[in-house]
Amino acid sequence: MKLLYFIALLYLLPACSRNEGKSYQDIVRPVRVRTVALPGALDKVYTGIVAAEEFSDLAFKVGGPLVEMNIDAGETVRKGTLLAAIDPTDYQLQNDGNKAAYITARSRLERDRRLLEMQAISQQEFEMSEAGYIQSRSAYRASEKALSDTRLYAPFDGFIEQKYVENYQKVQPGERIVRLVNPDKLTVWFVLPETSVGLTREQMQVTVEFDIYRGLRFQARVQEFVDASPGGAGIPVRLILDDPLFDKTKYPVYPGFSVRVNLRTDNRIADHYVVPLSAVFMDPLTERTAVWRYYPENSTVTALPVTIGSLFGSDNVLITKGLQDGDVIVVDGMNFITEGQKVDVLTTELTVF
Repeated sequence: MKLLYFIALLYLLPACSRNEGKSYQDIVRPVRVRTVALPGALDKVYTGIVAAEEFSDLAFKVGGPLVEMNIDAGETVRKGTLLAAIDPTDYQLQNDGNKAAYITARSRLERDRRLLEMQAISQQEFEMSEAGYIQSRSAYRASEKALSDTRLYAPFDGFIEQKYVENYQKVQPGERIVRLVNPDKLTVWFVLPETSVGLTREQMQVTVEFDIYRGLRFQARVQEFVDASPGGAGIPVRLILDDPLFDKTKYPVYPGFSVRVNLRTDNRIADHYVVPLSAVFMDPLTERTAVWRYYPENSTVTALPVTIGSLFGSDNVLITKGLQDGDVIVVDGMNFITEGQKVDVLTTELTVF
């Protein structure tokens, strides 16, 4: 949307000066110019946050009143540790009844199988006995599973990041009980602005710097990113720390810690140039995006058609076609000049980003 809005504005800005071209032809206008060059490297810094790569909001598959809740937030637990338990009384009674029914049905099936071999009962009677056995067996297994589900165990080593309920509280099936986090498997999340989405298509060197360990940068890599901008807030990107020098015992970090994410593209973006937004306008004669190219040999300017890509930051734009190394373009004062007009250069700069 920003880019479309910017292009629409380009139609309006230079219209006045181009329509009045001849009347201003002899006026020497002051301008600022820059010599464009392919960027050797692009550096961007963003703010991110440490998050757990492995975590789980644990819940019971059955409901009932809690009778055991012996852990607190921040507590470290081992895999298999009992975290909480629901009153098993009703589930135990149900399981006992289903177990008795299952044993009875199994005995009846064994008896009817012998009777069928002696042709003392019909095939239909045997099949009814077999169906009763299968039904009772399923009910017994289900009640046995429900009984075991009254106890909640840690599925992996970690620490309790959050406790959602208290002991003796009645909980529902699927209601969150605790969040278990594995602190040894960390990831870094940050949001890439829409205007810099092109960086996800380039080869990047990614480093992270934890706020509590300023001056130390650790290598990371992009694990995944959402190729969309939810709510227009930017592109969520997840990084994985894969630097062999990052020793968590030496540099303990935990979910919630703040980090600075540095993205650096050392490779040149072929034929692409980053120029200020102020240098680009819409030529009303050709209805094409253009820049004013400056010719130092006669101090004149001419409109040079260019193709623009995405916005780069808040005040620059990527030019994907039309420019070459060494081109000198007007970056300030471009709305008051016309085709072929002489200009007075105030400063000459080399574009550096």
